[in-house]
Amino acid sequence: MDERTDAARATRGDVARLAGVSTAVVSYVVNGGPRPVADDTRARVLAAVRALDYRPNASARALKRGSTQLLGLVVSEIVNPYFSEFIDAIDAAAFEHSHSIILTSTHERAERERLLVPALIERGIDGLIFLTRLHDHGLYSIAEATIPRVFLDHSYPTLPHHTISPDALDGAHRATNHLIEHGHTRLGIILGVHESPQIDLRRVGWERALAAAGIADPGPTITTWDRRGGYDGARLLLDSAEPPTAILAGSDLIAVGALQAIRDHGLRVPDDIAIVSYDGTSESEYSSPPLTAVRQPFEAMAAAAVERVIFRQSTPDHLVFPMEFVVRRSCGCAP
Repeated sequence: MDERTDAARATRGDVARLAGVSTAVVSYVVNGGPRPVADDTRARVLAAVRALDYRPNASARALKRGSTQLLGLVVSEIVNPYFSEFIDAIDAAAFEHSHSIILTSTHERAERERLLVPALIERGIDGLIFLTRLHDHGLYSIAEATIPRVFLDHSYPTLPHHTISPDALDGAHRATNHLIEHGHTRLGIILGVHESPQIDLRRVGWERALAAAGIADPGPTITTWDRRGGYDGARLLLDSAEPPTAILAGSDLIAVGALQAIRDHGLRVPDDIAIVSYDGTSESEYSSPPLTAVRQPFEAMAAAAVERVIFRQSTPDHLVFPMEFVVRRSCGCAP
């Protein structure tokens, strides 16, 4: 076992002496430039690196570059597939620009926010991406003069920051219209609590589609954004005086919970009741039956967020991305 301490760790000078080259040549090999190195010289340097277990000082390299090549990502949770797919897309987009992400999960607890967000700043991150709603809004602006940041899946502009969102209003409108086109006139919508002071655009799209079709709006069933919330919300709808024949679920997890509640009522999807889901994660594709869904453009939104913080785009903007309507079996369409 290597018991070499930090004080005794091999230096660039040690590698240079063993390989018989200058420290500058070692730097060119380790950093991939800026000057070319002959193949046989490169081989000697790499052999010396392996023999000495040489590891460049990351802090020193970051100081020289003026960049740690690290992005901070703040999310509410990780196990929800909505967050998981965004995390994966952001990580892939960061890698395309030779960056990595440091992930923190607040679990929607104020005390975690107060510890985790400043800790990211102290790591010298190059940019900050928020995929959450913080209790302490002052943390959104910490070190904003030096560290660019983006609010992801944020439906409304929040100056002076970059904000990126899917077109939730259009997505919900299309989903509702699709159910109406199947002949449904008794529709229900299940949503979680919307923490933002602004109106949930999913609800606006739903209301507009019903109004245009001349269908009375029964109002939303408000629950939580998870499977349990979907189960409880669907039970409330199914036990009502006029149960719906179609449901728009505000998230894939809500839809999955609703599917279970419908089965427990002895009903079938889509024969007895149709469902369309919002988000379109892999959870929707592999449910039973597979869910028709409006899909968030995770990859495109993640790429835009990463580019804004890495390239330090100074002018704040609000980007809205169209959502994809994915037809599967839960709405009543043929597979």
